[in-house]
Amino acid sequence: MPHPAQIVSSLADPDRLALYARVVAAGAGGAPEDLRAGGSGAVRHLRRLADAGLVREEGGRVVCVPGVFAAALEENAPAGRDPVDALFHQGRLTALPVRRELRRGVFARIAGRLFAPGVVYTEKQVNTAIRTCFDDPSSMRRYLVEEGYLTREADGSAYRVAAD
Repeated sequence: MPHPAQIVSSLADPDRLALYARVVAAGAGGAPEDLRAGGSGAVRHLRRLADAGLVREEGGRVVCVPGVFAAALEENAPAGRDPVDALFHQGRLTALPVRRELRRGVFARIAGRLFAPGVVYTEKQVNTAIRTCFDDPSSMRRYLVEEGYLTREADGSAYRVAAD
């Protein structure tokens, strides 16, 4: 299966894109052989589209291969992507997940990125750090303490990363 970049680059040429559009517009019956009437340029363009898996020849007609896009993306999908990554956009948490294991992953990510072990933080410092990635610092601070990622002095004057 061709790489998505190969598919895109094969459609980057305006003449090749127009030729592909004619094949797609022809539908399931396929475009007639007269596509090659454009000379050696058309033959070259068709070969490039076929190499990218976008078209194939069936019984003297050229047909498009619609599943090539999904197959290329699926085959080249990043392996083992952390589902917690999908909850962040440009470094900010977009939604707090309901599933406990994802929530714990979010809390671990935030605590690990924002707070260093052995350092004592004031409530104001914790809130400022949390605001860099989440809009409600008081609730996130509470979650981090309740879930055991941060510890808090009884009077709320100091916070630390919890010992493992």
